[in-house]
Formats: sequence, C-alpha cells, structure tokens
Amino acid sequence: MTVSTPFKAAVLVNSISAIDPAFRSAFQECISSACPGAQVDFFDPIEAQIYPEPAQYDLIVLSGGTADAMAKDIPWVLKMKDFLRTTVEKCPTQKILGICWGHQIINIAFGGMVGPMDRFEIGVTPITLTSTGSSFYSSYLPSTERYNIHEFHEREVKTPGKGFIALAEDNQSLVNTANTILTFQGHPEMSAELSRLLLRDTPKYMGVDAAEKKALEIRIDSPHDGIAIWKRIVQWTGEV
Repeated sequence: MTVSTPFKAAVLVNSISAIDPAFRSAFQECISSACPGAQVDFFDPIEAQIYPEPAQYDLIVLSGGTADAMAKDIPWVLKMKDFLRTTVEKCPTQKILGICWGHQIINIAFGGMVGPMDRFEIGVTPITLTSTGSSFYSSYLPSTERYNIHEFHEREVKTPGKGFIALAEDNQSLVNTANTILTFQGHPEMSAELSRLLLRDTPKYMGVDAAEKKALEIRIDSPHDGIAIWKRIVQWTGEV
C-alpha cells in the first residue's frame, strides 16, 4: 500500500470534555513528529456523528473515550461499530488504528469481549511483547521484549476480536491477520502533562494520600516509547 504525500490521518475523537483540545494537540504533535508534514484531521462521532471518507486517508485513528464500549443502547457507539464493519467490508485495505477505547470498540465490533479490571491502571507501564510483537516492533524499540507506554484505563479486552493476533501479552496490542487493523490498550500519544490533566478530572484520585500521589507522579513522569511506536505505526500504514 502506498501512502499519500503528505501523509493523511483522520482521528475520531471519542470523548467530550474540557481537555479535548489538549488531546487533539497531542495527536497532531505525535503524528507530525513521526511523519513531518502530515495532515491530521479530526472528526466528532458523538454529537456531529461525522465520519471520514476512508479513501481520502492513509490512516483512520480511533481515540480513547469513557463510554461503555459494550453498551447496546448508546446510538453513537452502535454507529461506530457499523462504521468499522462497513469500512472493512468496502475498503479492505484501509488501515485503522485503535487506542484505548478505540482498541476496545474495534475488538468488540469483530466479536471480542471487554470487561472491567480489578484496578485503574495509570502512568507509564512496561508492556511485555509476544514473539510476534517482538518481530513487529524490532527495529523501532530499544528493547525486543517490551515497550513502555502511558496507560489510563479500567476496562480491558478479555477476548480479542476474531482474527486478531496478540503483539503484546494480556491483549495490550493486537493486529488482525489482514494486517489492516492495529490496536493498543495504552496511549502512544499521551504525555505526562496530558496524563495529569486526565487525572485531575478523575474523582477517585482527587482524595488519595500523599504516598499514592507520589507513586503516581513517578509513573507518569517515567520515560516512554510513544514516538517510537508512532514511527512504527506510520511505517505499518504503508505495508501490504
């Protein structure tokens, strides 16, 4: 598959909050760092419910969000699943990337299951690669065993979608057998600053004690592989 010049990415912003401009800026900066001169357009699938025309973009990105991806009574969530299935059917070579909530809704759309975790995972976290994942990321990461990525979630993929292969343990990163859909539970676009903004609006962490706050700060400020992962994503977009 040949990518456009400039590289064109469409980002579906799957949340509505006061910090959405910061999220959009983070995506713009990361994609542009990985591919200088990239064109990044943003779409609102919640209120406006406007979707990109796949043929106009090299990559369609589904961002994180807070809605229940398993819900059967949220119209825009159901429409998102229909969009994914229709795109795969009608545009079988289209590259799609799912991040956090996007990772979850993609797997649900193709027969997987998502459920609650026993904890809320926050901060830079080492993710162990499978042997397939080690090969997939081998030229981009400093380690062949793991990558470090910002996490911010309390649900996880329990069962991957049909035809998805694990690139990392615990369904943290998956790719489909057609090599057209790539997903991450973590946030390669996230920075320490953005993580703090999210944390500020998370009620359960507003009253934590000093020791827990310190531990969170250490995790949030730890080095991560976000840009290296984005470079791999851009390279993957051009693969058959």
